[in-house]
Amino acid sequence: MLYGIASWLILQVADVLFDALELPPSWVRLVLAVLILGFPLTLIVSWVYEMTPEGLKREEEVDRSQSVTQATGRRINILIVVLLVSAIAAAAVDRLMPEVKRDAAPLDRSVAILPFTNLNGDDANTAFTSGIHADLLTQIARIKSIRTVSRTTVLKFRGGEKTIPEIAAALGVATVVEGGVQRAGNIVRINVQLIDAAADQALWTEAFERELTAANIFAIQGEIARAIAGQLQASLSSDDQRRLDATPTHSLDALNAYFVGKGLLDVRAREALHAAAEYFENAVALDPGFALGWSGLADAYMLLPEYSYDVDSEMVTQRSREALLHALDLDPSLPEVRSTEAWYQLTRNYDWKGAEKIFEEALEIFPDNTNLLHWMSHTLSWQGRQEEGLILARRALEVEPNSRLMQSNLAYILTDAGDFEAALRTAWDVREREPDYMALRRILSWIELRAGEVELGASSFVAYTSLTGGDPVVARQIGDMFIAYAKDGIVGDVTEEMIKRARLGPEELAQVLAFVGDAEATLAALDVAIEERSGSRSALSMGINPAYDFIRDDPRFKVVLEKVGL
Repeated sequence: MLYGIASWLILQVADVLFDALELPPSWVRLVLAVLILGFPLTLIVSWVYEMTPEGLKREEEVDRSQSVTQATGRRINILIVVLLVSAIAAAAVDRLMPEVKRDAAPLDRSVAILPFTNLNGDDANTAFTSGIHADLLTQIARIKSIRTVSRTTVLKFRGGEKTIPEIAAALGVATVVEGGVQRAGNIVRINVQLIDAAADQALWTEAFERELTAANIFAIQGEIARAIAGQLQASLSSDDQRRLDATPTHSLDALNAYFVGKGLLDVRAREALHAAAEYFENAVALDPGFALGWSGLADAYMLLPEYSYDVDSEMVTQRSREALLHALDLDPSLPEVRSTEAWYQLTRNYDWKGAEKIFEEALEIFPDNTNLLHWMSHTLSWQGRQEEGLILARRALEVEPNSRLMQSNLAYILTDAGDFEAALRTAWDVREREPDYMALRRILSWIELRAGEVELGASSFVAYTSLTGGDPVVARQIGDMFIAYAKDGIVGDVTEEMIKRARLGPEELAQVLAFVGDAEATLAALDVAIEERSGSRSALSMGINPAYDFIRDDPRFKVVLEKVGL
């Protein structure tokens, strides 16, 4: 009895101690095996031998009149009582320990969803496969108790040769999801597995084969998200359940068009944005009840003036408003829709407080949405709240550490904050990795010019103009004006012909004219950009942009500021 109680107590202590030391479970099994093997040996010894003052003796060698069995028995009884009390205490602690353990070392609910493999191997299925991957990642990212890695970050590991443990270590996650998509006639097959990165073993594997319909696609995504949440012991709120049960569209063609449009929207270039708008138009034509399609369409039209020199500003403003209203009517709870609404309120209505309120509400639903973090960082920074903007810009880059857009945005917000060294270092890093990335190229010259690197800013302006199809000779002439004004205060003369040949749109024109020191033309360009709602950065940054310092005391500039609510 003494041996049995002592063994049980040893096992309890070993279980707690080994877990605290992060020793493998096999160590506890080893202790159990030793204790089991020791029991028959202990039984034999206690039967054959007796403990005497002279030590262990065989039973037949002990004089019964000299036996100390009763005294030994009493001591053993006392020891048994002590061990029983200790065992009860250990049992009580053991019941409490799971809660203590969870508080001390919470379960790592982090997951990277790697790009799904196009099992068909054809271009026609690529956008569909990418869309399913992006949508599933979004669904899981909305579960607050799970930390995910952004799509732009995991795309870096598409088709790579790294092992799952290597990928997980690089991304800082505990689990990884792999999957593949295949279409055969009217059947879709989606294979998915959740892998424990440390053990490099599958925690869960499933193959889904359904009729190829939009409803089935969303249903499969919901099942996958629930399974992953279950494996990671993540709780699902009622809002999570509702989202996972939702079917945004019943049109497979509309869904395909949306997937392609979203991919093009992320490119952030003139041609890509025009094409994205066409795909979103097709999506909502196929399904007028598709809220995400309308939201994507509004985003495309709002972004077009920033990247297109010849866009019809009246048309895109009207169309983006119509698309936003449709999205709000259909599902105003979607973070994507709220993000679109907030950016519209800022860039088209100049409603700073309204935009900020919507951003904050949307971030409560989806705190790691980089689109929200990105656009709200501008909203705060342009109001002179650069430190707050930097917090959001850095948070966005933490969520998407390899995102060229989030890194470019951080460089811009650092420029607003006057940290030019960090801004230039960040921007140049993006340019070195992706020299043709238009979002960075569009703002690089302004970052360099504001930082006092005038020659570099002039050179970057020429490079961007060339990339957008403008005349590099004219761009060089304008760049020379940047240098002349910065060095000698010589005011440049940018003519209408030069503006046309350089393909300068409303987004760039006001800043170009500011950096050549032409006050009259700058004020006129700002008036046009504000009236047309087509120069978000050039107009909305006026309050903190040093490019406009030379006219800051001009009463007319103060009127312009008031027009945008600054």
